[in-house]
Amino acid sequence: MSKEKIPEKLPLEKDVDIELEYKIYSLWDKIKKYTKFLVLAVILILLGSVGYYFYEKKEEEKNAKASVYVLKINNLLADNKKDEANKLIQEFEKNYKDTSYYKLILAYKIMMLKDEGKNDLNLVRDLESKLNTQLSKGVKEYKAYLEYKSGNSNKAKEDLKSITKEDYNYISAQSLLALIYKKEGNITEAEKIFKNIQENKNYRYFSILARENL
Repeated sequence: MSKEKIPEKLPLEKDVDIELEYKIYSLWDKIKKYTKFLVLAVILILLGSVGYYFYEKKEEEKNAKASVYVLKINNLLADNKKDEANKLIQEFEKNYKDTSYYKLILAYKIMMLKDEGKNDLNLVRDLESKLNTQLSKGVKEYKAYLEYKSGNSNKAKEDLKSITKEDYNYISAQSLLALIYKKEGNITEAEKIFKNIQENKNYRYFSILARENL
């Protein structure tokens, strides 16, 4: 009786990677006890996505309603109906203060006060903090003017010095800075700035202002 020949190698398929299979089964063995938690995590992610979608839709609707208020206020101010505009501004602040349109409301309030010959430094500070465009530099310059008028000339100068050559209102900010120096009696610093402004021929008004103060 002939003995069956034992093969030297197991009859595995050519492309089977035993080590890889072992790793996969080993990994599954480790994570299978956590599958309930993984399923729960997937459900929470899906619910979160749905919740975020509805949150976005709600915010979109809120912004749309806020924009209608802004348009109505703008039209009332154009018709010089300030009392009616003020009522809408108060309603806006109760319901839509957390929207991006609030920046416009602050600007309207500042302009309305200016028309009455009044100023509110806190309103200007609030508006500046909410702007992240070049417009914030114009508000900063106006804030510096109000700071100076309030007797805080050091803060005014600090704000004006932070407006750089890259900013659209650099020359006007420098003119205000020079005028403050002159009022304080610091003629040397004032003249230094006025001379630089006078040499800039692109801004005729400020160039004339500088020449008159030299």
